[in-house]
Amino acid sequence: MAKTIAVNEGEVGQATGQDILEYPNINSCLSITAVFTDGKRYGGHVVMFNTDKQLTLKEICDKIIANKGNSTRLIIIGDIGTWNQNWSQLPQTSNLTINGKKVTSVAGLGPAMGFTTNDNWDTDNCVTSGGSYDVYFEYAGTTRQIRVHDKKTNSNCPYFNNKTW
Repeated sequence: MAKTIAVNEGEVGQATGQDILEYPNINSCLSITAVFTDGKRYGGHVVMFNTDKQLTLKEICDKIIANKGNSTRLIIIGDIGTWNQNWSQLPQTSNLTINGKKVTSVAGLGPAMGFTTNDNWDTDNCVTSGGSYDVYFEYAGTTRQIRVHDKKTNSNCPYFNNKTW
């Protein structure tokens, strides 16, 4: 039976096989996930304002790069619009450099990290504005499925119904 690996705020985690990679409580956060052809998923849960005990965006990106291996696809899900609107004012993004490349938006993370496919999906496309979402990288049978559950309405966000990893 598949187990769920929860990646909480400011943490990184990995799922393999049929296990589910979950990012709980994505509201103003970002889930950043490298996906692999063999089914592995490795990623981090980035918060806009981290505490001393939480990894920063840069630290999470560095950990993903260190575990990137042969992955060519990065998927970012979260409140992308808010991050981009405030990029130059956030302490962890205002002068962000990854792999020697200055990053000025969420869309710039994947290319700076060396990913050739960079999917950026904003939870603002879900039904409930300002909601909190649980993001799942899982399987539906043999299909790789991304599911975003809206905690306010207790339903899955239809914007993600056909998105796969």
